[in-house]
Amino acid sequence: MDSKRLIMAGLPMIAVTYGFARFSYGLVLPYLRESLDINPSVAGMISSLSYLAYCIAIIMAMLYMRKVGPRMLILIAGITAAMGMGIISMANGAIVLGIGIFIAGLSTGLSSPPYADVIKEWVDHEKRSPTNTWINAGTSLGTALTGVMVIFLGSNWRLTYLLFTLIAIIILILNYRVIPQTKDTDKNSQAQAFHVTKKDLVNAYPLILSSLLLGISSAAYWTFSRDLLFQMENVPEALTQGFWIIIGLAGVLGGFAGYFSSKIGLLYSYRLSVILLEASSLLLGLFTNVFPVVISAISFGSSYIFMTGVLIIWGINIFKTNSSFGLGLPFLLLALGQVFGSLIGGVVAGLTGYEAMFIIFAMTGFIALIFKPKK
Repeated sequence: MDSKRLIMAGLPMIAVTYGFARFSYGLVLPYLRESLDINPSVAGMISSLSYLAYCIAIIMAMLYMRKVGPRMLILIAGITAAMGMGIISMANGAIVLGIGIFIAGLSTGLSSPPYADVIKEWVDHEKRSPTNTWINAGTSLGTALTGVMVIFLGSNWRLTYLLFTLIAIIILILNYRVIPQTKDTDKNSQAQAFHVTKKDLVNAYPLILSSLLLGISSAAYWTFSRDLLFQMENVPEALTQGFWIIIGLAGVLGGFAGYFSSKIGLLYSYRLSVILLEASSLLLGLFTNVFPVVISAISFGSSYIFMTGVLIIWGINIFKTNSSFGLGLPFLLLALGQVFGSLIGGVVAGLTGYEAMFIIFAMTGFIALIFKPKK
């Protein structure tokens, strides 16, 4: 299968499931808080539901991948994204909003591992890493499109999510037509889904711990960064409105993770992504001027996608015989960290304010530098 054709189907699906269904919540949070009367603690709790749903879904994806085939899981991901965002558009309170966020969050966990298997089965070996990382860069495209739509629609978050739902249905149809059926499925494959060697698990300890830490540290930015901008007097409205677009467009640079890791090595790619990721939170916590905020957005957008691309390559390199597990494990732990990060972030913000929270979370993320991928 032509890798470009697969990217044309997979990248927009990741844009829908991650950019729209998952990370758009942080963008529209200021409007949601005003419309539904939600405080920071409740906002963090609702955000954590998305990451919790991701954890559940990615485990289910790895369990049933070989039984139902990756194509079926990708289609279910599209359905849950559309369903969840449809519910969000009709939310009249925190409970219904939480239900919609949870269902939409399922789509992210269901969409990532299947593409790794499709790529392994249908794409030539030398094109697999770039294909994986470019599909993963769909998050940045979805983030940028979310920002554009909010600029035009303003505080009308209900209409925004209705349009997201319509786009999700269109992308679902596209994937239905493009993604091929798996050549072979194993009806008794649940036991094989987590079949890895003890040596692989030992080698994965640094990956496990770094994924958790990076998940915790990045959750605050996705959930509360734009809400902080609304409170900064020195930041013009144009930047507040375009903040998410900057993050999304910068994220396109993260699509080069596969290229850079092959040129400068996985270790240096990892360290660079961690430094830039945590520097973005530090800038937001320390400065309230336009230039540092812009640099923070560029740094976060590019480094987050770059970092997740590096984790994909790192995981797949460790678990060579089980690519879906190699992709799913770091993403699962990243999301698990984000569950705690969102909950803790909301509480810390309520006690100390957003600025102190971002500094604390940045310092936490820098700890991940002590871990390193093996060559």
